[in-house]
Amino acid sequence: MKEDILEELVDDYLKFNGFFTIHNVKFQPAKTAPDYVTAADCVASDIDVVEFHPMKTGTDRVWVVSCKSWQEGFDPRDRIEAIQLGKKREGRDAWRSFRELGSWSKGRN
Repeated sequence: MKEDILEELVDDYLKFNGFFTIHNVKFQPAKTAPDYVTAADCVASDIDVVEFHPMKTGTDRVWVVSCKSWQEGFDPRDRIEAIQLGKKREGRDAWRSFRELGSWSKGRN
C-alpha cells in the first residue's frame, strides 16, 4: 500500500494505461550546481510518482507527478500567480510547495 491515497489513485490510473511507476523518488540538486543555495537546498525533497511508458515517445514517455492536497481545495491559477508574484502561502514562499517541480527542475527564476 502507498503512503497517500492520491498517490494510489495516480498509480492505479497510470498502471491501467500501461505505465510502470515508482514512488517517493528522492530529489536534491547537486551541491556543485551553479544555482545551489545551501539554506534552501540542503534538505532533499521527493517526487511522489514517476511513471514510464515503454511504448510512448517524446514528452508522453515519462511523467512526473507531485500529489498535493489542501483542506481548502486547490486553485491552480491562484498558486501560479502566487509563485509569479513572490507571495506567501501557508506561511512560506509559495514556490516552496512545488520546489521539486519548479526551482529544482529548471533552475530558479
